Amino acid sequence: MSVAPAESLPSGAAKKPGLVIHHLGLGDMQDALRLGFADFRACHTEVPMLALLAPVAAIMLAAVVTAPSLMPFVFPVCAGFALLGPMATIWFAALSRVREQTGSASAEEAAKIFDSHRRITIQNLGLVAVGIYLLWVAVAAYIYFQTVGAAGPATGLNFFARVVTTQAGWEMTITGCIAGAIFAVIMLGIGLVSFPLALDRDVGTGRALATAFSAMAQNPVVIFIWGALVASSLFLGCIPALLGLALVMPILGHSTWHMYRRLIG
Repeated sequence: MSVAPAESLPSGAAKKPGLVIHHLGLGDMQDALRLGFADFRACHTEVPMLALLAPVAAIMLAAVVTAPSLMPFVFPVCAGFALLGPMATIWFAALSRVREQTGSASAEEAAKIFDSHRRITIQNLGLVAVGIYLLWVAVAAYIYFQTVGAAGPATGLNFFARVVTTQAGWEMTITGCIAGAIFAVIMLGIGLVSFPLALDRDVGTGRALATAFSAMAQNPVVIFIWGALVASSLFLGCIPALLGLALVMPILGHSTWHMYRRLIG
């Protein structure tokens, strides 16, 4: 597998160039989406995603039908996919990386990166993402039990009625959205830069995270718009029993690679 010139020197070598964060415009985001869609068409990555999502959707539907008390947790769990998205879509970024380097979307070449020592940083970032997701679910559950759930279990139409018609329901919605936005901002930086950087460069977990938040600080407007696009796309993808994610997640995953390539030099 070929490596970039910046990686040809041993780790820590004096001549190794540093990471340069570029300032992006909306045109860069449009280019990233265009190239990401081209990768999606070339790689046909909707097939494995559909095979993965179909049983997950069936399990969630069965759980809600057999245990209606789980209804209040469906939205936090689905919304949490945005937090796990970077980890779930890293394979698509790896395919885009190989296609950019070789001109072909070789799954064999893309898989090699996960057999290298870089997998340690990737695994550590994955643990961070899972930790943030579990914390989000715990926070969402706490908000529910302190608001709507304080009056007793709510299931089915009763749950939706409480959310829309009671003060506790509005408190849960507003507080949950604020908490979710905080988690989303944190994970946005990790997903847009840290995971692709771990694929592309020989960096440690700390440097990958620090670079991600530096990139966010230098490009707040574009990254905020990108985050809004990701969140809305994932939401729309969840509506048809999660199966829309089979299209949304691969396109976003491929596009994330191209956004990263424009952000980091």
